Amino acid sequence: MTAPRRSRSTALASLVLAASLALALLPASPASAAVIVRGSGRSWSPATVSISRGGAVRWRATSGSHFVRAYGGNWTYAHSLPGGSTTPARAFNRAGTYRFYCTIHGSVVGGVCSGMCGKIVVH
Repeated sequence: MTAPRRSRSTALASLVLAASLALALLPASPASAAVIVRGSGRSWSPATVSISRGGAVRWRATSGSHFVRAYGGNWTYAHSLPGGSTTPARAFNRAGTYRFYCTIHGSVVGGVCSGMCGKIVVH
C-alpha cells in the first residue's frame, strides 16, 4: 500500500527544509577567502575588519614581529607572529565584535586598548 501523494510531498518538503537548515548552519571554510590583517610597524591594517558569520581572519606580520592576543573575554587566541609569517585562519561563527591587540606594541588597561589594537565585526 502506498502513502497518499500529499503525505509523500509533505515528507519530501520537510526533508529538503531540514537539509537546507543544516547547510545554513555550517561555517564557511576558514581556508577559503580569509581576510588578511597585516601587522606592520605599530599598527594593524585594516584596523577594523567586517565579515559575515562563519567568515575567517588571518594575521600576517609584514614587518617586525607581533603577538596577536584577543581581549574582552569573548574569544581566546594568542599567537606569536614572527616577521614574514601568517597565522592559520580563525573562523568567527557568532555575530559580535571581537577585539585583538599586539602584546609587544599595544596594551589593554581596564578594558581599553592603546597602541596596536584592532577589531573584527561579525554580522
